[in-house]
Amino acid sequence: MSTFVPTPVPKSGVQEHIQVWEKIDWSPEVEQGIYKDWGKYYSRRRRENIAMNYYDKALELKPDDHSTLYHRSQSKRKTARIDGALKDSRQAQKLLKGLNVQNAPVNLEVCDALYELNQFENAKAELYNNTRIFTGNKTKAFENRLLVVDENIKDACGDGLSPFILENEKLMSHVKELLNEKAKVDKRPLWKILKEQGKCDILSIPEIQEQILSPLEIARRKRAFDICNQVYIDRTWIDILFLKNLRDNPNLLLEQCKNSNGFLRSLTDNQYEIIKKFLKMIHARSPIYYIRYKKYTNMDRLHKFQEALLFRIQYQTRRNMITALKTIKRLREEKSLTRLSNYIEEIMGDYVVLKTNRIMPWKIEFINEVYNTLGLALAEQYYVPKTYRQSDRNPLLQLLHLNLNKTMEISKFVFGDRSTHQDQDIVDPAFTKSRQMIARLEQRMVFAKYSIEKCYLLHQIASIHLQSNHYDECCFVARKAIQETKNCNSYLWSFLSTIIIVKSNAALNKTERTKEVLGKALKIAEKLHCPERIEFIETCMAYNERISQKLSTSRRESKMSARSSM
Repeated sequence: MSTFVPTPVPKSGVQEHIQVWEKIDWSPEVEQGIYKDWGKYYSRRRRENIAMNYYDKALELKPDDHSTLYHRSQSKRKTARIDGALKDSRQAQKLLKGLNVQNAPVNLEVCDALYELNQFENAKAELYNNTRIFTGNKTKAFENRLLVVDENIKDACGDGLSPFILENEKLMSHVKELLNEKAKVDKRPLWKILKEQGKCDILSIPEIQEQILSPLEIARRKRAFDICNQVYIDRTWIDILFLKNLRDNPNLLLEQCKNSNGFLRSLTDNQYEIIKKFLKMIHARSPIYYIRYKKYTNMDRLHKFQEALLFRIQYQTRRNMITALKTIKRLREEKSLTRLSNYIEEIMGDYVVLKTNRIMPWKIEFINEVYNTLGLALAEQYYVPKTYRQSDRNPLLQLLHLNLNKTMEISKFVFGDRSTHQDQDIVDPAFTKSRQMIARLEQRMVFAKYSIEKCYLLHQIASIHLQSNHYDECCFVARKAIQETKNCNSYLWSFLSTIIIVKSNAALNKTERTKEVLGKALKIAEKLHCPERIEFIETCMAYNERISQKLSTSRRESKMSARSSM
């Protein structure tokens, strides 16, 4: 039985083995035409990535084909790659000029690319020149586009521009200064530039400072983003918001999927960039200030509408604040400190921080009322019950509401022992939650304006450190809170921060240090003119004195036993 042996293909210059089925017996001209037809086919079906691949292959075989360049330019414009489209169309136009040929579709493609790059002046000049080059029906497309470009220029620079400039004159001058600073190119060496700025000039990679935005600025940008999308694409704006959030969605970008993770990330990023470019095109053709001008031609009615809207927001905010104060007072009467603290953190960190003084003219009064109510609720837990029974272990810790079992779980750091590193605690959900809460409070601390708010934030951070058995950090932050209370003359928060230091020292059985801090707390309690707090501090001092005597007696007995055993 004979076997079929394929005829070997002769090698032509390339010293590599080519299989029989990989050899295409068509000429380069025919192969280039096939690739170009495939590119048109996929471009009509809006599969531009595949179409671009075949256009590139066609141009590799024949780089000076103006028809392929023209079709690739159209394909690039569909995916918002306008710079590349203009480059291809310019190259096709140059090739035709070399042949002394004027092609209306190619020239029209150049004009469309300039128009979509928002270069209206250059597009108008190019269109006008083409109306003089061509005659007959070929000029109609250029004339129609000239009408569109003229209307766009009229919309951008017409009657709606003057009121916008008068309203935002200061902001525009500031933006102009920033653009001029960015346009300046400093050709000096990096170390000279950094030396003048007083920065480190020995780093090989300069440190890039992260821009931290305030919660109010984040809300403003989010609102402006939604308004822009709602104006230009109406009800489809929610889809753009979904695509924007999809770029960092862990449910889509799974770390376990190594192959699809990078592909999906690049796909979502590219599609979002395409939409952003198209939105910029729409905005350039019909700016928001022009749409606003056309919508509200009567400025008096616009101002009345804005004033009525402001009053509605103010009234609704006032009603919400009254409801919040009622809830806070009710939780204080119920002595539910955990729920009260969580509710205040939620309303002050997520709602009130987004309100300006224009919306809340009484903002400082409301902040004082809330934080003073919370401070009173926290101070009311420090009292000596009438039916108080002394604990067998440590009565001072029982009075200070410290967990007796948790104070024994103090983990010591041992150099070289990985099990004692704090990074191992990250697996603990409670530890992770406390770190997240501290990060949230520290971020609020950056943008806090009022001293009483800073006192509250520092007190809460110190309390979280105390619950996590980080006593050094707790005392450090509590001392900062005490310093901050001097700016707002708040004896209440000074008392609470001092009690935090007392708790930290008492948990470590530092009796001398506890005695000293209790003396400071007693002076502050006397300034508060509160007999219950004074009685509480005096009782704590008495118990601390007993513990100190017990510790000194036990040390004396241990020394005596050590001497007798020698």
